[in-house]
Amino acid sequence: MKFKFILFLFLSVLMFAQEKDSIKVYHLEAVEIVSKKVALSDRMYPMDKDNLGVVLNNNGFNLIRKGVFFAQDIYSDGFKRDDINVVVDGERYHSACPNRMDSPLTRVNPMDMESVELSKSGSLNQCGLAGKVEFRRSAPSDALRVKSSLTYQAAAMSGIDGAVSVEKSNHRISFRYAEGLPYEDAESRKFSDLYGYNDDYKYKLGEVSFLGETGEMKYGLSGAYNENISFPYLMMDEKYNRVSNGFVSYKGHKAYFNYTSHLMDNTLRPGGGLMVTDAKNLTVGVTGHFYDFYYRNWKADNQILAMGNLFENNLIPGVNNAAFSLLHEMNYFGLDLSGKVGVSYFDIAEPTTVSFYDKYVSDANSTAAFVTFGLNAAYTKVLSDKMGYGLIAEVNSEAPQTEALFIAVGKPPAKPDWSGNPGLNQPLKAGLRASFIYDRINFEVFGNYVSNYVSLTKVMTTKAALTYKNINAYFAGVNIGFQSEYIDSELNYTYAQNTTDDRPVAEIQPLQLKNTIKLPEFSGINIFIRHTYNNAQTRVDEFLGETSTSAFNKFDAGVSYSFSDVTFSLEAENITNELYYQHLSYLRNPFASGMRVFEPGTNLRMNVRYGM
Repeated sequence: MKFKFILFLFLSVLMFAQEKDSIKVYHLEAVEIVSKKVALSDRMYPMDKDNLGVVLNNNGFNLIRKGVFFAQDIYSDGFKRDDINVVVDGERYHSACPNRMDSPLTRVNPMDMESVELSKSGSLNQCGLAGKVEFRRSAPSDALRVKSSLTYQAAAMSGIDGAVSVEKSNHRISFRYAEGLPYEDAESRKFSDLYGYNDDYKYKLGEVSFLGETGEMKYGLSGAYNENISFPYLMMDEKYNRVSNGFVSYKGHKAYFNYTSHLMDNTLRPGGGLMVTDAKNLTVGVTGHFYDFYYRNWKADNQILAMGNLFENNLIPGVNNAAFSLLHEMNYFGLDLSGKVGVSYFDIAEPTTVSFYDKYVSDANSTAAFVTFGLNAAYTKVLSDKMGYGLIAEVNSEAPQTEALFIAVGKPPAKPDWSGNPGLNQPLKAGLRASFIYDRINFEVFGNYVSNYVSLTKVMTTKAALTYKNINAYFAGVNIGFQSEYIDSELNYTYAQNTTDDRPVAEIQPLQLKNTIKLPEFSGINIFIRHTYNNAQTRVDEFLGETSTSAFNKFDAGVSYSFSDVTFSLEAENITNELYYQHLSYLRNPFASGMRVFEPGTNLRMNVRYGM
């Protein structure tokens, strides 16, 4: 009977049986990563920003590496960017950089986090069209508790990352500092060798956070600063990024804010021209279990100096976005039902920018309003002690991404402009997902049809430009997992087709297969060996300049030893020194460099953790 309960709980999680929970919940502090009470793995996963792929590379989720260190973005079953919201304890974080150099994942302070929830439903509050990633902070301890972590990287990567936190009387203060150099590829080539940098510039990161609880009240403040983050995928790099945020909550109701100041330019690279973008984003919100409200102000000014001509752009022309939604959940004759409804309103502080959009799109306006909604129905069934299945049906709609509506970049005559399209319709997604579990095997198949999906397109009027249009597209795929005491395996595949233009949807991760062997624990020692295979991706959108990528194999291995409150770990990544790059490493917007960027060669990561 106990096994049936656990099996039912596991199926509910897998199938988005949307109470307040979602598809997967991974605990970050413990030795285990678990989906509710069912163990998926039993080895240590240090929660480092530059190693988020260990946690966020499961069940169709993946990371897009955009630069050195922690500059990574999220991907899931063919969806990306704001289709998948990243939130921390219900707090929304938005990028100030239109190219998402400051991906919301960079806001995660590992010392404060307890777990991460991966959801593929768009019918819950704070979810994007295709779901959300929600990190949850751990509660500060009443007793004195000290936690620390020190990571040193060698070989392909060179850097240190140290963090410490002190807790007492339900309050915690955490500090973190990291620095290092851009990595080398499998042929020991540096960024300065491959991508034309003047030098290999040292990146730096500093973070501090304060959390507290008094009775039913919780509160916190934090700040972060980083500089010289190299982005060879783009024509500019992050010179600095400054983030501050704070919150206060009472009995599940929370008010919060976060502010980002971001500067990117091309001064780390040689050349006669200059490009610089100064961007700022403010988000304030109030949220609870059944409601969510936020206001966002986003402004980015861009300058391009080329051949003696200066182009000044209201790249993000002071966009104001206010959104509100309500959520209701219930169980009806064995069906878990959820529904949300809301509104999202946009206007721009510089309406003269509309004349820029008019050159490339029709129905341009300085305002836009959308009614958002989501309906979700999930059913699970236990067939035996080892077998069960779940089904989910969903319909949801979200507003288009802000930059797709209002970005505006005029460039020199030989380069295409980049124009938003304020006349976009909102995407509508209808999806079916089914899972079957037998013993240690879980099988998930899904299909999503999206009408009015927002996609890049080329236009030619008085000048070439990239802008956005609505298309119809479908996404179908499978995620298969096997978990046992000594072997974990996972296969993920997504097939996506643009039915409007009869060509593949761009930027789709190819088939991936991962196998992890975990040796039996001996005297506190755990050892693993992991193989990752990425198939070639030949289904590409050539109209947008996407090209195919080759298959690759990667092997990692690691050992950890724990005694008392101390854990030592050593991990070797890419131990065969494979020369490869990810399919999702190539960006196709007008600030892209047009270069494929190789992944690191063999890298060693040594970590010492205390109290974690």
